Amino acid sequence: MSRIGRWTCAAAVGAAALGAFFAVPALAAAPTAVTGAAGSVTYQSATLTGAVNPGGESTEVYFQYGTTNTYGVQSAPTELPAGATAVAVSIPIAGLTADTKYHYRLVATNATRTALGADRTLVTAKIPLALAITAAPNPAPYGGAVTVEGTLSGTGSAGAAVQLQQSAFPYTEGFSDIGNPELTLANGTFVFNELGIALNTEYRVVSGTVASAAVGVSVSVAVTLNAHATGTHRHPSVFFSGTIAPGEPSARIAFERLVGTSWKVVGGTVAKVAVNNGVVGFSKTVRINVGGFFRALVLPVEGAHVSGYSQTVVIRLK
Repeated sequence: MSRIGRWTCAAAVGAAALGAFFAVPALAAAPTAVTGAAGSVTYQSATLTGAVNPGGESTEVYFQYGTTNTYGVQSAPTELPAGATAVAVSIPIAGLTADTKYHYRLVATNATRTALGADRTLVTAKIPLALAITAAPNPAPYGGAVTVEGTLSGTGSAGAAVQLQQSAFPYTEGFSDIGNPELTLANGTFVFNELGIALNTEYRVVSGTVASAAVGVSVSVAVTLNAHATGTHRHPSVFFSGTIAPGEPSARIAFERLVGTSWKVVGGTVAKVAVNNGVVGFSKTVRINVGGFFRALVLPVEGAHVSGYSQTVVIRLK
């Protein structure tokens, strides 16, 4: 090769090297963000969707959301790798308020620029109404009263009408209304006071199409007991007598004595057949060796009531 040819080749190589050194890199494109629809919307959460083209650079994406179009809250961010095609974005959010309109938009930001998606809205679901009740006392004494109270929870629970219903033993007639409806307080609570009860009864509360679970209240029989020592010093005994209300002629009666901290059965009988004004009587003489504290336990058998205790009496043997 001639000297001129060698100079020409060297010059060309040098120019190429200088060109590579001083080359201006291609500008990355700005990202684009398209806000999509909200999915899986509940009363407290939703999944926000959209699409982002990173524009050739690593891009951070997140959603802004709030109850106005000034937003105020930001979702957790996620990072998209560099690329030049649109990528689907899906980010869950939580802690929302039920039955509320929210604004949201998708944000994509990289070293070149921040892109904002269009504003969109969603409405969270209402919290389903639910009823829960309690009743006290339980068991209730025969001739006593019961209070039913509870809470209506969910969207629209304040100032809602609630109706008390009952189904009494033998539970064949279903539930029927008791009295007039009440209105719930601002916190959804309500109380039905001083309800007379004579039989084992189930209660429930309804509000529109929502009903609470039934709560059963038992009624214990009312028992009176009289006792006095009889027999002789060598063969002591106690004569027990009393009444049961309401009268249950087939009820069983157990006489118990307090031994230490436990009650022990010392005898028993069955209620008399005769009933007077809804009250049945019983009586029984029981051989005992020592005096002390005694009581009667009545065990109904017909299902309308539950067992009841008499007051405690003291017997002193001579």
